[in-house]
Amino acid sequence: MSSKQRAIAITVPVARQLLSPGVFDAGGAIFECFVRFGDQTIHQPRTLSKTGKNWRLGGTKIEGDAFAVLDSKDFVLIRSRSANDGTAPLSITFVSRNTDRVTHAGLAAIVEKDLRDSMAVYSRGSEGFSSLAPYCQPAVHTPPARPAKRPSKRERPKPSPIAPMPRDPVTAKLVRKPTIHEKIRSPHIMERMFKVAGDLSAPAQLRFIEIVEMLADQLRKVLLATARIVTIPQSHKDFWPLLSGKPVGFIDGGLANLSMLGSAPIAARVGGYLVTPGQSGEDREHFTMLKHLIDELYDPGEGGVYDNSFPDTGALRDAARISVETAGAVQMIRDYPKVQWVLVHGALVNPVSRYTDIMEEGLLTRLTGGRVKHRFPNFSDSALSELLPGEPTRSGRDRNFISVYLRQLQLLRDSAPIVCGVVEREATTSSVIRSVLDSLADHEIARLLPVPPAQWKKEFLAAIDPGDDPASEGQRITDSLLFRCVLEPGEALKPVVVDRNELRRAPLAWRDEYIAHYPKPFLSYVQVSEWSAPIRLEMFEKDLGSFEQAAALVTHCSLLLPRYSFPVGLDIVDKFAKVPNWMTRPIATYTTVQALKRALDSGDTRSFDALRRMLCGTGREWLLRPGIMK
Repeated sequence: MSSKQRAIAITVPVARQLLSPGVFDAGGAIFECFVRFGDQTIHQPRTLSKTGKNWRLGGTKIEGDAFAVLDSKDFVLIRSRSANDGTAPLSITFVSRNTDRVTHAGLAAIVEKDLRDSMAVYSRGSEGFSSLAPYCQPAVHTPPARPAKRPSKRERPKPSPIAPMPRDPVTAKLVRKPTIHEKIRSPHIMERMFKVAGDLSAPAQLRFIEIVEMLADQLRKVLLATARIVTIPQSHKDFWPLLSGKPVGFIDGGLANLSMLGSAPIAARVGGYLVTPGQSGEDREHFTMLKHLIDELYDPGEGGVYDNSFPDTGALRDAARISVETAGAVQMIRDYPKVQWVLVHGALVNPVSRYTDIMEEGLLTRLTGGRVKHRFPNFSDSALSELLPGEPTRSGRDRNFISVYLRQLQLLRDSAPIVCGVVEREATTSSVIRSVLDSLADHEIARLLPVPPAQWKKEFLAAIDPGDDPASEGQRITDSLLFRCVLEPGEALKPVVVDRNELRRAPLAWRDEYIAHYPKPFLSYVQVSEWSAPIRLEMFEKDLGSFEQAAALVTHCSLLLPRYSFPVGLDIVDKFAKVPNWMTRPIATYTTVQALKRALDSGDTRSFDALRRMLCGTGREWLLRPGIMK
């Protein structure tokens, strides 16, 4: 494990036996050291010196993965001539219980009774010396390196009379990219593997890892051969000048968690962060609250508040969040006509079949379109004025979420700026993998495969999602996991079209007139860092010509947060738009009071009574006593 510990503590009694009196009184010296661990041997000069009250054997940090298994319970054997004045070398040998349990246990049995402050000294001729000597061979002497005399702060080194010979240019060695086998067994990938397959038995986990390795290796070879992997150079010095003077907008929204009557009012705000790279001064950055909505989102009908029973309350909230955030993107493009890039936190196009009326079950009702069991509410007038400002008045089905959201996406699609959706959360689906396989023409990959392309694709899909196989113990392989294994840092997948609103899943009542006209986004994965999951990038078809620039923008914005590997602009606007917890309670009180006023104005006594109970803190309030409102 990586550690800041770069020295071995030596107690004062041990240092007095180890060093000559002159070196002990001088506070230490530099020794020629041979450090051994397993098959590794490092020959370097190291310092044994006094630091405060203690002595430390230190020097240059030991590099290499082989030494990473050592921990504080392992042994270090130091062999030296007694009263060493710096002319005799030191032999230093590590014995780890992780790599040699038998030897480690034997050493523990030998030294256990002699340890004082975790150290013991054995002189030649003693029983302990004879037992330990085979595990720490003496070092072969070579002339020790002498430390160069440091010039004092006031004394300047004398200039050389002859200019030094210039060094020959050193050609950097090409770093070999790890194979898929090596990459999957790296710590950051293996950790994710165990999270996905942690519930499986040990043999099943091993099979799962082998399947992921096989699929990733096959897919990478095919994508490279068909030029479907794009290299994104990671150089801030070269990239940011290309974006100089071009405003970039970032958008994210926050939603307050309100527990209210029915769908209740919504408290949401959408923040915008606009920055112009290469520009300085007050006009470089702009923060704006694009949308702040505290109101009844859905049309209450004849009552004072919307209190109809819709069983999927999560769908009501999700529809609110999606439509409000998309409205923020539309408003940024309208308010800032010079913006050239708009990055939205989240999917660019969401599936909408969930946000429709719930129909009665039965074969006859499915064939005929059916009768409505629970109707999805339309937006209220105040909500429409925020979601589609400046648009003509809507009525009937055009006030529903599916119609409003479609119009918002059309405005984004037809706008001049390049609009992208950015998602950092790991996917739980494999829709991109399926789209990639569909995009591969058989004649392109036939020569690369040992079986016919149709058979390879079928077997590939079966291995990704073994749910149809009753004998399988495997887990679904998601887009994020597979492309994290396929892509190297600084690489991106060429976008593929993904139909988020398949007509076979769409309700008949909304399919042909609305859902059939939803745009189909093009999806890609961009691998920024080996320690993070790939970022999903979504674009409209009109912006595909700027894909590599968009991938470079996301990459370089993410490199500004190297550990997080997420675009810094979206991280900024996420904190700007978030609705904090301390704000949620007063918002809830405000919205309840507003709903009470509307219920009073409309004479809706049932809604008024329910809202009154919510506004009062406990069940023993005097307003809740029997008969108080009769």
